[in-house]
Amino acid sequence: MIFGEEIDNRGFMNRRIFLILLLIIGVIVLIGLVAFAVLRRPKATPNLELTQLDSVHAVRIDYLDINSSQQEVNNLESQMKQVGTNMVALSAGRVDWTYFPWKGHPDRWSSEVKHTGVDYLARDSTRFSEWAHVSAVVDMLAPRYLKSHPEEAAISYTGVASNNLVSTMDLVEGDFGKDALDMIEFIAANYPVNSITISELVYYVDGFGDNDKAAYMNYSGNSDWPRTTSGAIDIDDPSVGEWRVYEIGRFLEKAATIVHQYNKLLFFEANVSLDTNGNVVVKNGTDLDAFLKYVDRVVVWGNHDLDGQPANAISSIASYLNQFGVDKVIMMIGLWDGIYSPDFPKDQMVAIPAEELKILLDSTQNAGIPNHWVSPSFLVSQEHWNVLDEQWGKKPASP
Repeated sequence: MIFGEEIDNRGFMNRRIFLILLLIIGVIVLIGLVAFAVLRRPKATPNLELTQLDSVHAVRIDYLDINSSQQEVNNLESQMKQVGTNMVALSAGRVDWTYFPWKGHPDRWSSEVKHTGVDYLARDSTRFSEWAHVSAVVDMLAPRYLKSHPEEAAISYTGVASNNLVSTMDLVEGDFGKDALDMIEFIAANYPVNSITISELVYYVDGFGDNDKAAYMNYSGNSDWPRTTSGAIDIDDPSVGEWRVYEIGRFLEKAATIVHQYNKLLFFEANVSLDTNGNVVVKNGTDLDAFLKYVDRVVVWGNHDLDGQPANAISSIASYLNQFGVDKVIMMIGLWDGIYSPDFPKDQMVAIPAEELKILLDSTQNAGIPNHWVSPSFLVSQEHWNVLDEQWGKKPASP
């Protein structure tokens, strides 16, 4: 029995040693994996000298097919450097479709990220931040999110649910808004971007559901939405605009607090258009002065909001924008020859002629706005690059 016990004890000791060795090996492997992940993680600090720009020469990168984008990026970088680009805008995706592996939200990763394992935001922001201000664009449309959360859809003043926008109050106080702020913070904390741009956040005909109505009544003291003589919701009533600006301001304040915590800037896309007579139109619920209390710059949409006016009519918008400070405004020059829905195939979109791009750039520059954001890159032809070279390449790209 004693001999048997010795064998059992020896076997027990061997198993114990084996388990200890396995544990040590596991710890070493874990440390190696953590170290590898840290090494792969992009630096979070961009080129700080490029954060503030006197004259913005921006190009928004938008690939026809992000899966094959590696084949495009070398030529794009060469062209942008050639023409004097000093800001590159990169798509971070949407809250429901990210172009980076958002920690804790693998269900939101784009199919491209899942299938290839590529962190597209890291790849491009690391590359372009070596020589340009990089802005990560967060698109606030949420078609996939709304398919699983239809109750959060923004309701139009005619009672139709949006396929793309969540309600105003689900943005400001709901789960979607919390997710959006978490996404913004993850980008600000982990990627070498100088700024984050909030895009596609436009409420005018949308945002009149029950939770929005309750918030409006609480804010205004009214017992209902204002109505026209026909009984329809009056979306142009000043009280609606004041309430909407207040709520959007609350969201922007939260986003700005997060972004500024990481010493980065917050930009916000806004819409200023022209009517058929060439008059500047700022739709109810948009207030650039109020938004600029929180954001560092507004990016104002350009050519496709001219409502049939000639290209040089954009000078009226640029002249209007001067009141907010040249350093606070960037004019987006959209190359789309028409207005396309979010799901319209990119390869079927048509660009404005290069001659029209030149007029748009000249008109805004002459009206006192030197800051330009040309979008999207997949519509930029060699003729467009030549115009940008003429406009930007011969001028020193600041900081």
